[in-house]
Amino acid sequence: MTYTLRLKRSGALSLQIVKESRNQLLGRREVDCIFNSMAGSLKRQDAVNMVAKSLNVDVNKVHLVSLRTKTGTRDVSGLFYIYDKPEDAKKQLPEYLSLRMLSKEEREKLTKETKKKEPVKAKKAKGS
Repeated sequence: MTYTLRLKRSGALSLQIVKESRNQLLGRREVDCIFNSMAGSLKRQDAVNMVAKSLNVDVNKVHLVSLRTKTGTRDVSGLFYIYDKPEDAKKQLPEYLSLRMLSKEEREKLTKETKKKEPVKAKKAKGS
């Protein structure tokens, strides 16, 4: 399947779905796709939005696992998981994948909050 979408920022983008499979055990769809001629200009959030729009699913259910450029071409291949329930994604995927999708300011805010919550280790006195 080939989809051509128009986004305000970058004009026409071409998305080709290479493989789509259903993982019943984990409650998700696994989608491999190729973004034609998008190396260097494709943003993670744009990729998620394109996949969600082309497959008619909610953006909150789509999770980007990896984006890779093909050697010698401008094509970018991506692996996406589309969960039936967003709660399942939080249980199954590592936290860093969801942090990648946040803006820089939101990431910094979260890291400051987690540092405040962590207990400070007491220093041991020498000789005890």
